[in-house]
Amino acid sequence: MASGVWIIYRKELVDTLRDRKTLLFMLLIPTLAIPLMIGGMSKLVQNLEKKQSLEVVRIAASDETHDAYRRLVHEWFLSTQFATGLRIASSPMVSLLLEPEQREALGEISPAIFTDPAAFEAWTQVMAGKARQGVDSNKNPDTELAEKVPEAVLDELLDFYRVTFKGLGLIEFVRTDELPSRADAAAAIKLRTVEGYMEISAGDGPVEITLIHDSTVRLSDEAYDRVAFVAKQYRKHVVQERIREHNLGEDFLTPIAMRQGADIASKSQKALSFIGGILPYFVIAFAFLGGMYPAIDLGAGEKERNTLETLILSPCSRTEIALGKFFVILTTSLTAAFLGLASIAISIQYIAPAALLKQLDLQISPTTGLVVALLAVPPAAAFAGIFLAISIAARSFKEAQNYMAPLQFVLILPALAPMLPGMEMSWKMALIPLVNVSMLSKDFLKGDTNWGYYAVTLASCFIVAAVCIMFAIRQFRREEVLFRS
Repeated sequence: MASGVWIIYRKELVDTLRDRKTLLFMLLIPTLAIPLMIGGMSKLVQNLEKKQSLEVVRIAASDETHDAYRRLVHEWFLSTQFATGLRIASSPMVSLLLEPEQREALGEISPAIFTDPAAFEAWTQVMAGKARQGVDSNKNPDTELAEKVPEAVLDELLDFYRVTFKGLGLIEFVRTDELPSRADAAAAIKLRTVEGYMEISAGDGPVEITLIHDSTVRLSDEAYDRVAFVAKQYRKHVVQERIREHNLGEDFLTPIAMRQGADIASKSQKALSFIGGILPYFVIAFAFLGGMYPAIDLGAGEKERNTLETLILSPCSRTEIALGKFFVILTTSLTAAFLGLASIAISIQYIAPAALLKQLDLQISPTTGLVVALLAVPPAAAFAGIFLAISIAARSFKEAQNYMAPLQFVLILPALAPMLPGMEMSWKMALIPLVNVSMLSKDFLKGDTNWGYYAVTLASCFIVAAVCIMFAIRQFRREEVLFRS
């Protein structure tokens, strides 16, 4: 029997590999889809973030509101170490120690920026314009700063950049003469005439900034984020000043705090927990696509070509024919799944942004990778049995395709189980096909190894696969099924 199965397997595999559609779904899509998706999406997101980060946003405001906002940012600027450093570097004694290029750059800074908020705003606009021209076209300015600046001063310099340049220099204030009411401002935002409408009230209580915006409009939401960050930094500055005035300790406003660094999960485990939630979906999807079209061609396709009768007249039994076809479908399904896994691994390693990889700090041992990859075998075997049974029962290629296409929602949706809140691996979960594979993949990737769950998962999935194979063999033995037309 084994020799007959091997003969059928070899013959059908050769015929299958000649089909362009099979090669497309088995090889090209799993191999190219992930790199194109990761590379393309990373590039697109990078370009959009860079464009949005450097765009000038228009905010409608009265002259009084504009002046109040400018003074607020200027006051924050004077409290920074950056402003202190500029004052010191501009002194005659210190300037003698600087390089000629550095002295020239400092010479462009007017002393008025320390005393006049209007002169300070003009300087921020000039500096923001230079930043827009000098930034790397392939990088977001925030990311470029993070790569060039030492970590010791990175946070403070990023705050300075976001408040001074993005929060003031890259904002164009529009007079509100033509927007007498909030309703007119809202209409202007909808028409993209401006991105926001600002009001500032300063009475006996705290300063209140109101920015009317539309969070569904990308640039309007960006305007809100910039102003909100300015307000946050100014609030922090005022609180620190009041603490110093009253000789209070830094912990006055924080009588209780959660200690950081007590999380036993590493950065790698956190990242793999997230990746493990979506990885099974792609693997099962690739296994599904890799097996579906070869199965349709090996069953319904042969009926349409009238070649099934010739195969049945061969010395091989119908069980051998069914098993041979089953193993071909299993081969294409697993090939697509493993190529998809390899493609994901290569894409993450070589195409994903370096800054993202550094932040994720992914660490996967070869043993873990192999164990998780082997979990693709049971679903692929089940798919092969189901597809072959449907294909041989269908009258035509189109009918088989119509039967199988809706199955992807029924079979692939369980792969999303790890992403649902509160879903944890258990003995009951280990008995549910596809759901158990998804949940177990996530646990093994993040380091929660449980070989008992693994054994039950494999056993339950192979039982389902065996039932599917037996059903497919039974279909091959029925004359009314084989010769339906």
